Amino acid sequence: MAELFRTQPVEGSHERYELSLSGRIYADSAPALKEHLIGLADKGLKQLLVDGSELEQIDSSGLNVFVHLLKKIRPEGGKIVFYGLNDNIRRVFSITKLETVMGVEADRAAAAGSLGS
Repeated sequence: MAELFRTQPVEGSHERYELSLSGRIYADSAPALKEHLIGLADKGLKQLLVDGSELEQIDSSGLNVFVHLLKKIRPEGGKIVFYGLNDNIRRVFSITKLETVMGVEADRAAAAGSLGS
């Protein structure tokens, strides 16, 4: 089974991480992703860059992972920004209005810039 996600700290920070997604994030894989991200939030994660350039599809269970994470980190000034999403996934973010609560940018530079320094 291919690795569906991996995270790494950005510039050695314990508050800013980059998450790379690949394949399909569905109900069967969403719980592991949620557990992983909530664990990072419990350790201080406040900003998350999400590379969706290799993400093929995501269902409501996968989207809910990010909504749950945002609810946890937002009171502490937390933010989630996606980049590299294909047109279909961008459309899902638009239809669900998730792009109004989470950033969606075309590339990594724009996403990192929207998180600030």
